[in-house]
Amino acid sequence: MATVQIPRLPAWQYTLVGGTAVVLVLHLLGSGPAWLIPQAIATVILFRAARRHRCGWWLFTAASAAGLAASAFWVVRGGVPANTPMGLTLALQYALHAAAAVQFSRLRRPGGAAEAAAVVLCLAMLAWSFIVLPYLDQPGYEMVDDALAVLYAILDLAILATALRTAADSRRVPGRLVAAGGVMLLAAHLVYAAAGAEGTAALLPGGLPHLTAQLWWVFVAAAGMHPQAAQFEAADPTPRRPALIAMYAAAVASPLLPAIADPRGVVIVPALLTAGLCGLLLLRIVLLARLAQRRAVQARQALAEQRALQEQLAYRAGHDGLTGLANRDLLLEHLDRAVAGERPFALILCALDGFKEVNDTYGHHVGDTVLRQVAGRLLRFAPEVAMVARLGGDEFGFLVTTGADAAELADRVVTAVSVAPYEAGERRIHLTARAGLAEGVPGNDAVLGDADLALRAAKQAGGARTARFDESLRAEQSERARIAAGLRQALTDGGLFMHYQPVVETGTARITGVEALMRWRRDGELVPPGVFIPVAEQTGLIIAIGAQALRLACGQAVAWHREHGLYLTVNVSTHQLRDPGFAATVLEILADTGLPAAALVLEITESVLIDAADTPVLGTLRSRGIRIAIDDFGTGYSSLAYLHALPVDILKIDQSFIRRHEDPPRPQDVSLTRAILELARGQGLIAVAEGVETAGQADLLRELDCPLSQGYHFGRPADAETIGTLLGTRVEGVAA
Repeated sequence: MATVQIPRLPAWQYTLVGGTAVVLVLHLLGSGPAWLIPQAIATVILFRAARRHRCGWWLFTAASAAGLAASAFWVVRGGVPANTPMGLTLALQYALHAAAAVQFSRLRRPGGAAEAAAVVLCLAMLAWSFIVLPYLDQPGYEMVDDALAVLYAILDLAILATALRTAADSRRVPGRLVAAGGVMLLAAHLVYAAAGAEGTAALLPGGLPHLTAQLWWVFVAAAGMHPQAAQFEAADPTPRRPALIAMYAAAVASPLLPAIADPRGVVIVPALLTAGLCGLLLLRIVLLARLAQRRAVQARQALAEQRALQEQLAYRAGHDGLTGLANRDLLLEHLDRAVAGERPFALILCALDGFKEVNDTYGHHVGDTVLRQVAGRLLRFAPEVAMVARLGGDEFGFLVTTGADAAELADRVVTAVSVAPYEAGERRIHLTARAGLAEGVPGNDAVLGDADLALRAAKQAGGARTARFDESLRAEQSERARIAAGLRQALTDGGLFMHYQPVVETGTARITGVEALMRWRRDGELVPPGVFIPVAEQTGLIIAIGAQALRLACGQAVAWHREHGLYLTVNVSTHQLRDPGFAATVLEILADTGLPAAALVLEITESVLIDAADTPVLGTLRSRGIRIAIDDFGTGYSSLAYLHALPVDILKIDQSFIRRHEDPPRPQDVSLTRAILELARGQGLIAVAEGVETAGQADLLRELDCPLSQGYHFGRPADAETIGTLLGTRVEGVAA
């Protein structure tokens, strides 16, 4: 047999139904002291509501306590009290209820006060015409103090107004319950007045006014038990046409009510004029209220649009327009807060390897697509860090303020960038990244510079890795700064000068060309090129240094070419090739020094040549007769795949291949060198073997028919005067 499930009612409904039943039973029994029990229970309920919710419930609790105290007083005292003492003891409950109801019924829309005032006016006229006027004619009225009557009149109007306001909110059940409680208080007083107000027996148990007053406890206690009691607010309804019509009719009819109640005591013409005036005034109020409401709506819309615009501008000011990540300014702002805070933090800088080639090869629109996809991958780390930002270009930053392992996070960032290719249309682009990590403590404002040094160290180590900052990096940075300052000074004071290394015919060991090499003497000591050349490239000084080296070398090589037919080889960096004015600079130097273009060879590493293959500078220079040589051939990119497309004339075999030629040489090493020579001959290129240091290596190159050779076996780099004494002679074995 199935069990019937009886739905469980909410607690406030039990309070409402049960309280009403108890009040009706006690009214039928006419019991005096028993009335204190439900009143005490209601006071406890309101006290609990006041502890959980807002201050209005404390006023209701005070009203309930005041009513309980008055009832207890008259139960203990016994007998039938006089009107004035009874009125005074009940006035506090009325006043506290009115104050609480006002707290809950504050109107906020234009025109609401006028609407409520019209309704109160109409009901006040009804009460005056049909209740108050007859009440004033009763002999018991002289027993009531005039001031007390005025007080109750004011309280009745306040309770009526608040009851109308709170009852209008259909979204809040507590509002309707509080309004019902106010009506019960108001009804108790009005019923008492309509009954003639002779004595106070009707206000004691058994009387109808007493019954309606007791129902106040039930309704207000049920409101305090309702789940929406905490959110109970005043109604904010939009006035509709029926409400406006009713309000207008009430305002016009109100002045006519006394004439209906006592036609003989009222002059009809002034009453009609008063009614018309009230109608006109109310019409004016309604029109002004509608205008104010329309302007208020427009003002709210304008404020909302202004707020949205401000939020949009604030967002744009702190975020990158391409990726949507925070920008450099916002990251620096949060970094400053971390520095000023009290907890350790870390900063990770991440840069893409080879992203410049993506822009140069496919265009910036493809590069932007790739950057957005990179940003999407990096945003996956947002829950672990305080901020993910794009600092500019292909560089991103992560601010770590939690206890996360920053080093492990940096490794995962590098892996995330390269884990899969990026798709741009039909292209699949592979990228790697490098990261620099710097850990900071409160007060350390050098974290950004430290992280940048770590990022640079990761790049110098080959990219696709993570580097952590330590003090040695700052020392290296300081040394680089000193070197850069020294190079700038050397450009003006003659500290830079040239050495030359012979390039000989392998078969005859006679000098046919020289390679110009830049040297720098600082404080009387030579600084190795491997130390100052990277700094010159990083700072952009390589363009000025390269131009000076080319001018010095060409000026010296003019006489050697005229007397001995020597050619000059000068090294060129990728920064020079990317300089738009490089070709013009080279041609200008040749014109100033008088060196023929055919006597000049620009030597470029294989990787640099491929990086600059899309620039027109090499084609321009070759069209003028200048030759191009690949340095360190075989150690860079896929040489066989690129060789046929590169604009080159001379192929310089890297010294790592030559040094493998031991005594006796191994067949596999010889075959590799022979293959490179055959490749050069097949492509119509002149081959130069670099790094020849022994007579055995020189003999082997003769056997392999290598056209030209260069190395310490034939001569170390030396000044122009030393090289001048060797011209026209055999130089084999000079280095020994």
